[in-house]
Amino acid sequence: MKIIYDAQIFLQQKAGGISRYHYELFKGMRRRGHDARIAGRFVKNRYLLSDRSGGKSFIPDPTASFALFNRWALQRKLKTAGQDAIFHPANAYDFLLPDLHGLPGARNTVFTIHDMIVEKQNPTLSIGANKWLYARHAGRIIAVSEATKKDIVALWGIAPEKIEVVYHGSSLHLQSARKPAQPLPERFLLYVGDRDGHKNFDTFVRAATGLLKKHPALYLVCAGKRAFSHRERLLLKELGIGKQLLFFLRPDDNVLAYLYAKAQAFVFPSVDEGFGIPILEAWSCGTPVALSCNPCFREVAAEAGYYFDPLSPESICEALETILSDQALRKDLVNKGAARLELFSWEKTVEQTSGLYKTLL
Repeated sequence: MKIIYDAQIFLQQKAGGISRYHYELFKGMRRRGHDARIAGRFVKNRYLLSDRSGGKSFIPDPTASFALFNRWALQRKLKTAGQDAIFHPANAYDFLLPDLHGLPGARNTVFTIHDMIVEKQNPTLSIGANKWLYARHAGRIIAVSEATKKDIVALWGIAPEKIEVVYHGSSLHLQSARKPAQPLPERFLLYVGDRDGHKNFDTFVRAATGLLKKHPALYLVCAGKRAFSHRERLLLKELGIGKQLLFFLRPDDNVLAYLYAKAQAFVFPSVDEGFGIPILEAWSCGTPVALSCNPCFREVAAEAGYYFDPLSPESICEALETILSDQALRKDLVNKGAARLELFSWEKTVEQTSGLYKTLL
């Protein structure tokens, strides 16, 4: 089976959930013997560049100077691939989606929608955008959760039978965890990922401030791909918790696994999400999770998460206090997380996606 993935997401993200997903699909499809190709050679993504089996075929482009060459390579590949090829584009950013002109027939295109957060905020503006056009054009749509599928149907009126839910997996392994050069405190809460908008980071740190001041030996460790902005630094200074906060910029998978493993708990305060790969990463490292009570997290974590109201600082603080003080609770959450993790793997993602591809041929 011929499968074409576009390189644009790998040029946009050095690391991140959507590029991780498409990398795992690309790698998994090759392992299953399919003719999987990434159209475009210029990338800055560390998953591709560190891949021993295929990394040498890609050219590092940290400034995305050759994005147009990737677009040209994709158009060329689509025109010469034939009608028996599957095209599976990425959609992290609407403006990066290639024009519909030159795509294979509708039945050959599979489109993954990772969330509908922007569309829920601006339902009218999303109609006519590239993401909406791709969803209409695609032969099949993959939603990464039932919650996301429900949003697609409700906002865009797309037939439910066109949408298949395929969950994500985790790429972290506790066995490969590596201690970072930067010293770690003995007790800390861990935050991973971006911090803007729906991520609810400001409310989270405000809620955690009282707890940090009450427990001087407790720290907050943040890991992400972007350093704290001037506004964020001013907020942390205002809250007076700068000395109890550590930041790790773009840690690799091995260091990230170590951070998860040593944390008292992983905290995910997002108001809305499409799936939540960090939940699986925490479980894979034996770490309990404290989560917002949004529908997506409830779906993924079920009884293996300790929930709070993301819009209530009091609820967040109470949940953190409880999970920190109750060792039996943390152990129970870890055990439930390990059992729950068996439902999610990249192998299952690839198998289910491969089966979906075959329905279009």
